[in-house]
Amino acid sequence: MLQLTTRTVQVHAFGTPFPLLDSADPLLWWRDGEGMLGVGRALTLTFSGPDRFDQARRVWMSVADSARQLGAAAEPGTGLVAFGALAFDDSAAVPSVLVVPSLLITRRGGCTWATRVVDSSAGSSVDDQLDPDRIRAEVDQLLAASAGRRARRATALAADSVATLHADADAREQHVAAVRRALDLIDRGTLQKVVVARSEQASLPAGFDLSTVLQRLESVYPSCWNFCVDGFFGASPETLVEAHHGQVHARVLAGTRPRGAGSAVDDLGHDLLTSAKDQHEHALAAQSLLDALAPHVRGLQTDGPGILELPNVLHLATDVDAELADGADVLALVAAVHPTAAVAGVPRETSLQAIGSIEGANRGRYAGPVGWIDASGDGEWAIGLRSAQRIGSTITAWAGGGIVAGSVPEQEFDETSAKLQPIRQALAG
Repeated sequence: MLQLTTRTVQVHAFGTPFPLLDSADPLLWWRDGEGMLGVGRALTLTFSGPDRFDQARRVWMSVADSARQLGAAAEPGTGLVAFGALAFDDSAAVPSVLVVPSLLITRRGGCTWATRVVDSSAGSSVDDQLDPDRIRAEVDQLLAASAGRRARRATALAADSVATLHADADAREQHVAAVRRALDLIDRGTLQKVVVARSEQASLPAGFDLSTVLQRLESVYPSCWNFCVDGFFGASPETLVEAHHGQVHARVLAGTRPRGAGSAVDDLGHDLLTSAKDQHEHALAAQSLLDALAPHVRGLQTDGPGILELPNVLHLATDVDAELADGADVLALVAAVHPTAAVAGVPRETSLQAIGSIEGANRGRYAGPVGWIDASGDGEWAIGLRSAQRIGSTITAWAGGGIVAGSVPEQEFDETSAKLQPIRQALAG
């Protein structure tokens, strides 16, 4: 029977985390200079199908219940932690995953910790591997090895970390036609809202260094959730749900204006705040989240909608806070709220069926939950937006927009182009 044993120790602070990442298989959860990175894999769990959330919860609870922790976990995101990336829908071609790193490095509140994870199920002694001085020495060796890579990774146009996203020649026409099909369903009363997305692809050079791309993303979008799990990466501005010590938080984004050259931020923000179409789209997304959270929480409070300003777009944003009422772990909350109307539509099931027929391609993990869970069931999860999936030598990036009555098909294509900009620019250097 699998048994993981962990020890967490405080280590010296370090600078940017990105040179420490495995260029081929980085594990990252980072925002505003804090978060976690993983090196190596102690355990990889995969799930699929309509019960993937329940599978993930049951298996993770079993792993956490059997685990041993030597010493105390220091802060949220230390101790036994799994990074996760879950598929958007039931028929995804890529699996949902939980990944426990062999070495977890966590930075919070200006302090840094390292957690070593080993499989102790064979009965052999793990004392040497989990010796605090050995863990600190391992981190020091990792930092020393990364020093020689920093200069190359800082070079914006390093040959092994540049790629170009390409769309089909008729991408605009295809997307405009897809939006018109969505509007027809709305006009007929089948839907109130549906999100229509499209993808672009890039071919990668040999030895492609994904960690450099992550560093570029974070440098432009530091306030977003910068993530990478099993080749799924991005910089998401939208918190799906997070839970810490009984407190629950989420953020809803719906209603967007691309930031073009010469566009005044104040004018764009005023346009969003006074747009009946965008306010309606946002209200549908916010209500879908509130309805899904309500059975699990008490004292729901909302703040918004206000304006969230990002380098590429402006969003209408509403923050939601509550107190956990039923003891649900964060994966149970994820299962309850996904997919929100911000990435699917209203009604939920009807919109999911429409997405499958309108888009004509499976989203995989795009717009699915991405984040982490610890041994106590707490964690942080974002919606996998401004994102892309690496499989072999190909990267596929996705972007979409919410369609409601009054949406203009040609403008919707421009919105997706603006939302692809973070991945496009990070790949291009």
